[in-house]
Amino acid sequence: MKSIPGLLLSAGSSERFGHEKLLTALPTGERLMERSLRAHITSQVFPLIVVVSPNIGKTIMSHPQLLSCSQMVIEDKADQWHTFSCRWGRGRLITNEDYREGISSSIRAGLSCLRGEERARGILISLADLPFLTPETINVLVNEYLRTQVGMLVPVFEGVTGHPVIVDVNRFQDDINQITGDTGLRVLLKRYPKEVKMLSWHDDSVTCDIDTPGDLDEALKRLGNETAGETLEIRDGTTGKRNNANSQVRGNGL
Repeated sequence: MKSIPGLLLSAGSSERFGHEKLLTALPTGERLMERSLRAHITSQVFPLIVVVSPNIGKTIMSHPQLLSCSQMVIEDKADQWHTFSCRWGRGRLITNEDYREGISSSIRAGLSCLRGEERARGILISLADLPFLTPETINVLVNEYLRTQVGMLVPVFEGVTGHPVIVDVNRFQDDINQITGDTGLRVLLKRYPKEVKMLSWHDDSVTCDIDTPGDLDEALKRLGNETAGETLEIRDGTTGKRNNANSQVRGNGL
């Protein structure tokens, strides 16, 4: 199977949540960040670059027991990023010191970890607070991108754009260098509509993220049948009740 590099953005400020949401413990025995890490690192994404805030970076380095489910270990530092290992594979981790400048700064931080040849097939950009995203979904997106070779592939559920997105960074390098704040890659949708493929998706796994304690409560209900120590099986997004109003607000995706 062919792979493409991926950025897992985990450097949000969690202001609407009240504390570091990605370190929230789930009833499965894993942290939200670990759940997302597993979905991406067991997919056709390689290498995986995890972008974290300074607080999360310091926390997982000083308290590795917090990520005991994934057995994540931070290893050597190369330039600005560290290598890491976990029970599912290996990757790279970089701290985005400018995380308060928005998602655009995290994208640039993640891209800085990739070598020239690693940008040749496009790059997947995803968020760490999508609890129902699966490796299978990621692989469908990767293979569709590789098949079509579009400039940008964006999943859409009920009219809401989501994540992961896959983009030909080399094609849009100048535009990406100029993005600021939380605008992210949405600017590409407006400037180059003919270069973008919107892929209709069948469930809200690509749009259902966790921004508030209320979002977490809804997610926990849908995760209720999972227990620590059992095989972790993520149910598809068609189960459980979806809050359409919240999803529209949260679908800022790009």
